[in-house]
Amino acid sequence: MKRSTKQRLIKGCIATVVALSSTLSPLAANAATANGPSAVTRIGGANQYETAALISQKGWTGTCASVVLSTGLKNNLVDALAAGPLAASLKAPILLTDNGQQLNSYAKSELLRLKPQNVYITSGSAVIKPSVIEEIKGMGITPVQLGGNDQYETSVNIAKEIAQQGVPISRVMVTAGWLSPSDALSIASIAAAQGIPILTTTQSQLPDSVKTYLDSIKTNVTESDVIGGTAVVSDTVANQLPGKVNRYFGQTKYDTNLQILKDMAGDYRNNKVYVANGETLVDALAGVSLAAADHAPILLVNSSLDSGTKNFVKSMISTQDMVVLGGEAVVPSAELNSLNSTVAYSTDNETLGSKDPAKPQELTDNIQITGSNVTLSNAKADYSIYVKGDNITLSNVNVQGTVFLDPGDNGTAALDGVTAANIVILSGAQNSILLKNTSTERLTVDSSKNVHVEAAGTTTINNIVVRSSAIIEADGANLGTLAIQSPPDQSPVVELRGTFTQPVTVSGEVNLKAASDAVIPSVVISPENPKQTVTLDGSFKNVEMTTQGNVTLAANSAVETMKSLAKAEIIVPSTATIGNLDIGSTGSLVGGGGKVNGQITPVTPTPGEITTTPTSGGGAAPTTTSTTPTQPTPPTDSNKLTVTSVYALASDNVTRQVTSDNTFDFTGTSDSVVFTGLKITANQSSPKLVIESIRLSSGVELLNSSISAAIDSSGVVTTGDLLGGLGKGENGLSLKSLRSFLGTGNVVFKGKITKDGYQDSDELTFTIKLGNHKS
Repeated sequence: MKRSTKQRLIKGCIATVVALSSTLSPLAANAATANGPSAVTRIGGANQYETAALISQKGWTGTCASVVLSTGLKNNLVDALAAGPLAASLKAPILLTDNGQQLNSYAKSELLRLKPQNVYITSGSAVIKPSVIEEIKGMGITPVQLGGNDQYETSVNIAKEIAQQGVPISRVMVTAGWLSPSDALSIASIAAAQGIPILTTTQSQLPDSVKTYLDSIKTNVTESDVIGGTAVVSDTVANQLPGKVNRYFGQTKYDTNLQILKDMAGDYRNNKVYVANGETLVDALAGVSLAAADHAPILLVNSSLDSGTKNFVKSMISTQDMVVLGGEAVVPSAELNSLNSTVAYSTDNETLGSKDPAKPQELTDNIQITGSNVTLSNAKADYSIYVKGDNITLSNVNVQGTVFLDPGDNGTAALDGVTAANIVILSGAQNSILLKNTSTERLTVDSSKNVHVEAAGTTTINNIVVRSSAIIEADGANLGTLAIQSPPDQSPVVELRGTFTQPVTVSGEVNLKAASDAVIPSVVISPENPKQTVTLDGSFKNVEMTTQGNVTLAANSAVETMKSLAKAEIIVPSTATIGNLDIGSTGSLVGGGGKVNGQITPVTPTPGEITTTPTSGGGAAPTTTSTTPTQPTPPTDSNKLTVTSVYALASDNVTRQVTSDNTFDFTGTSDSVVFTGLKITANQSSPKLVIESIRLSSGVELLNSSISAAIDSSGVVTTGDLLGGLGKGENGLSLKSLRSFLGTGNVVFKGKITKDGYQDSDELTFTIKLGNHKS
């Protein structure tokens, strides 16, 4: 979990048989097959060196230009783990050798087979001997030595080499190295798939080599992830990291692993999982690059599974395709069977479930439906349901875990009256997925082909993440936050239809289309690196650019109002327009030949001047904004932090902007509505909100010292951070709970936003008026 800010509020404030009851149709009973199909691939050799060679043979059947060579010694595991992102950027396997005077025989055989031009060596000469380097040269291969004086410098050298490969570095992950190598393994494949370097640190102090490196890139880093609790990476270290700092940790290495899989669910594709032993680790080292190529997470297990791991995996992680790293002695099959046990229904044209809606069928294991034209009605699933057949309908089904919709590129699926913790869409045709009268906390669209998802009726989805090309249609549904991302080397095209009530956040290389009937309140563009371009196709009301990158309008597109809070290159073709563009002092470039603020722009984006159209009435003269880039200067009023808007976020998806007296009014709003946080728009991305006072109408002050609340890249401050940890990790607090804790009067917050290199904002004061609930 992300580490909660220390609370300073005043005190006080696996069975594999489905129970086939008499309500299940006889045909359905005959169709069920326990321990249904679930692909398990085991890659394991006699030792870690052979396992690495076998992984290489599976993932790289031909030759390859580059190979990463690390040590397989237990005391130097972190060198191989930090090498994962480099291997991914090179599209290279990781081979392991020992500390002998010659290459390990398995590594040498693979080098002879792969015939690489370069070998990147991630351990120093004390581990991988000079004689081994000479042996590699004798094979006609160029060694690139990245080993440093210690593991910390080695991790920095690897990070620098990742950048040399053309990967922009805007996010880093920091782990405790040898003190807790399992933490590094937990995030290695996720970091590798996204080109995020893994840096190592001591528990109490950021090593000089790491600090110097971070100082050199801090202007580009928007986010730093600390992996592990304060016992392995102290707050002293975390406080020295650039950008927004997140901490992911648990009580044990396995808890940490599960929290990473939960909190970073949007960073991997949930259709395959790699499984490794959390104690030995060595068999899993070389698997990082293979997992990264599949955009898959790594699950850590012990020789015996605890119930928490089993329940989480069966409810949240797809186990239909499992790759086991290591032999039977390392990861026993018996434990795997408890994770991927499934009851399968493969007969076409079946009707499954209870005939009585008041007596739902109890489904006590994962369910897989592979038959076509099947309907499952009136059921309650303890874990997950996998929809893999064509034309499947789930009706009046409560799913404690996840519904995985994977009907194939030409298949369809419909959910009507379904409640599920998560819904994951992995495939479907262009008019294929219907979600009607369905509710879920999170919908993830990560389809192999362009898929059409229609949310209709009383459907409620709190969070939507789209990672692939899709059409998202809101037909009367209540949709919450929508984040559109681009996985590495992909540029999804996402079309929005219908009415959306929350801002749409776009990060990465994305083409966003607004259909003619689309109602989109605002679009927040936050490229993950300056080289990425977001294309806007259609008509958009408000657009805001929060991080450096590029924006291109498609032909005949129009933006009413656009504000750039970071340097951008904005291309407006001759048939497109931006009615009101404010680039401030960002040094943004505008071109393309289209009309901006009533003027025709040059075809080639060049520094110059843009006349900004006044947004208020009256006869005020137009103002002129220079687009000429300027050099950084010491903090002055020109780079003082300012806040332009504040919204209250809640589960009813009603847009509540602060009123003229800085008040959000919840009077008359139902107790069941959940207050999830605030959305703050500032002139710089990812600042921190320092809250100095929280005072009730009664005059009671709730804080005895200030608290710091993280503002994420989309401008959101969670309720847990806002209230110093109260309700942390619970996706907000209901108004009933808040009214119980704080009363029905006003709650007045005072504070400011801060960011390194910028002047603090003026004092912010805003009031949340809880009021009485709707009777």
